[in-house]
Amino acid sequence: MTGPAGENPAGLVRLLAAGGDLREPSAVMNGAGRVARRGVLSLAGVGIVAVVLGVSAGPIACFPPPLAPNPCNVQIVTLRIYADEMINPNENEQTRPVAIRLYQLTTDTKLLNARYDDLLLKDKEILGDQLLKVDEFDIFPNDLSEVKFERIPEATILAGVAFFHTPVGQAYKTFYEFPPMPDTPEACGAPGGGGGKADEKVPQGFPETAFFVRGRKLDNGAEFDPSMFPNATKFTRLNLPKASAERASQQKYSAPGAAK
Repeated sequence: MTGPAGENPAGLVRLLAAGGDLREPSAVMNGAGRVARRGVLSLAGVGIVAVVLGVSAGPIACFPPPLAPNPCNVQIVTLRIYADEMINPNENEQTRPVAIRLYQLTTDTKLLNARYDDLLLKDKEILGDQLLKVDEFDIFPNDLSEVKFERIPEATILAGVAFFHTPVGQAYKTFYEFPPMPDTPEACGAPGGGGGKADEKVPQGFPETAFFVRGRKLDNGAEFDPSMFPNATKFTRLNLPKASAERASQQKYSAPGAAK
């Protein structure tokens, strides 16, 4: 079988393999495919060989398969802390602010067994490798503090410790178990996805919870709820830093509808 100009493809291949030059009109003889002359391969010949043999003239590029999208690994927690008008009373039963520390922990065993003075003076030493992050800030009487922070994925427990002037038993500690990290785009990226009052065992991107301060007690909602703190109208917003263990800056806002 010959091409449009009468060339024999098999002879063409043999010509190029032997070093023939396609620029010579007598390079390929019709029918027999015998090489008539030898010369330098032209660049055009290289391209034709590649086409005839069905191979690429250059190295074959290998592309990895596209990676499956990873689920989001960020969880932004909103903690609201409601303070009564009487918190951290002194010897004369006068109200005053109280320092709160929030601990992100791998587990709560060491903090459960820790003593007040040890947590106050050497918490990092006492909590050891169970401690991933600690933040500290002040809570004032009748405050409603909205605290936002990014959970460390390895943390399972958020512990709150209120350093009352005269603590009573273990009432200065409270705990919140983080829900699972988001594992779907819906839980991760949708506004409010997985937040609110959703099942705590459901993966969530924006979980919400609350602590309550009254007298010498810090509670996680087991005894108190927001309806019991009608005067907590001084709104404080705190965005905790990703860096560990530093006192967060506080910005004061008027709560919507609150008296000025």
